[in-house]
Amino acid sequence: MIGGGFAGLAAATELADRGVDLLVLEARDRVGGRVWSERVRAPGGELGLVERGAEFILDGYEVMRELADRYRLGLADTGMSYYVREPRGIATDTATLQAAGRAISRAAGHGAGSSVAQAVAALDLPEAVAEAVIARIEISSALESDRLSTNVLAHAAAFEPHPSHRIATGNQSLADAMAERLGDRVRLRTPVRAVDHPEATIRVQTDTGEIDARRVVLALPLPVLRRLPFTPALPAWKLAALDRVALGHAAKLHIPLRRAAPVSAVMSVPDRYWCWTATAGNGSVTPILNCFAGSPDALDRLAVADGPEAWLERVRLLRPDLETTTGQAVLTTWSDDPWARGAYSTAGLATQAGDEDRLAAPSGRLHFAGEYTAGPWSGLMEGALKSGLRAARDVATNLGS
Repeated sequence: MIGGGFAGLAAATELADRGVDLLVLEARDRVGGRVWSERVRAPGGELGLVERGAEFILDGYEVMRELADRYRLGLADTGMSYYVREPRGIATDTATLQAAGRAISRAAGHGAGSSVAQAVAALDLPEAVAEAVIARIEISSALESDRLSTNVLAHAAAFEPHPSHRIATGNQSLADAMAERLGDRVRLRTPVRAVDHPEATIRVQTDTGEIDARRVVLALPLPVLRRLPFTPALPAWKLAALDRVALGHAAKLHIPLRRAAPVSAVMSVPDRYWCWTATAGNGSVTPILNCFAGSPDALDRLAVADGPEAWLERVRLLRPDLETTTGQAVLTTWSDDPWARGAYSTAGLATQAGDEDRLAAPSGRLHFAGEYTAGPWSGLMEGALKSGLRAARDVATNLGS
């Protein structure tokens, strides 16, 4: 198993339950990958737990809920809804945005080869409403609308007020629990540098030596997988499908507050980010403002590469109702992380019919897991978990061959 994120750990625990001998190789000094929970502290003490990576447990997250139950991890209601964000910086409102979301959702998957920008333009919405819809979709998909396929609309244009949860002790707690179940079969600080896969035995090269395996599950973020040397090279059909996947880019900013505020969810339409306050596992509102910006243009606009200062100033203008602190904000980026190199996959215009199956399909004794292989669940924690279970079943079925 190469990769100790949700996909790799889900595959590993499933195979361990089936009695399969295995090893998980993880480059980081922790498990969880792009799921990363951390406690924010200030001079006055601990403020609360934040999700520096994937955060919300949404409608349909059946596998994640089942695993949380299995490991006795309680869920916390955030008190707000991931789906509903008050638009600011433009002349429209939440109710109008929701109505537009219902209209644009009906365009999901229609018009092969057309972009989200084209689909929204075809609805002939008022300019302010169209801009708010585009902002909402770009933020969630972490890519500009003229580069997004309409296939993203079924999820990204869902603006109705459904509940949103997190694991009370942090989403990374699930990764930690799966790793604890696996014990010394998980090796941290063990990046894989190359994979040689002749017909009989696969040889995995690490910094400390070589490991031979009968089968390998590649559960790496897509950009990292694309850079990994394979001998022989992956087949052309697999390489082409991997190359057609679009990658979103995003950043998160967590800002301590001088005092707790009511739960809220507000979107800056011009700056392409949203921010929220939410309840913790004990039901109280955590005194932290959480912010998420999506798309390369948004990250450039907020000068994220230079640090949090420009973004902090925009937040103060957007949320004058909150008393933010200075000097203690936590900024998280993924594009510059060598073990991620981006946020998550999304449906770009290059996607072809059948790519969903090509991405998930094994190549010889190499099996593929990760959110980008999860079809309609791509880009999500649930997709990563589903992909790991699917890869484990593939391995178990073919172990004798």
